Amino acid sequence: MTTPTSDATAYDHDDVQAFLNSYGVALAAGDLDTIAETYAFPALVVTDEASVLISDAETVRESFRGAAESYRERGLVGAVAQIRSLGTTSAGLVWVDVRWSYRDEWAGEADTESFRYLLRRGRDTFQICVVVPVDPLA
Repeated sequence: MTTPTSDATAYDHDDVQAFLNSYGVALAAGDLDTIAETYAFPALVVTDEASVLISDAETVRESFRGAAESYRERGLVGAVAQIRSLGTTSAGLVWVDVRWSYRDEWAGEADTESFRYLLRRGRDTFQICVVVPVDPLA
């Protein structure tokens, strides 16, 4: 487990980790409805090439439908989030850098990806507002 950075507290870290754990379960299961529920709308995906507006839950479901099929075809059954850094930007927003470890049926790491998320704190959980893929070599 990593420790919080910046002005984030251990409480922030634990809450964000719990959110990411639930999100990872939904990713691994291909639970498109639960994945869509984790997003605030509109949301934004920002890459080197483009900024993509995600306007509704159906757009999220469509975006992840192919990814879920790809995970299954490659034998991936788990998605484990490791928080690399975490910081608050305001009372209701946090930035989190996450390394995702995608696991095979023997719990071995089969693939990884890294993302930075801007999360909005809600009543009982967080919602994803912005997603930025992170180059692991950067």
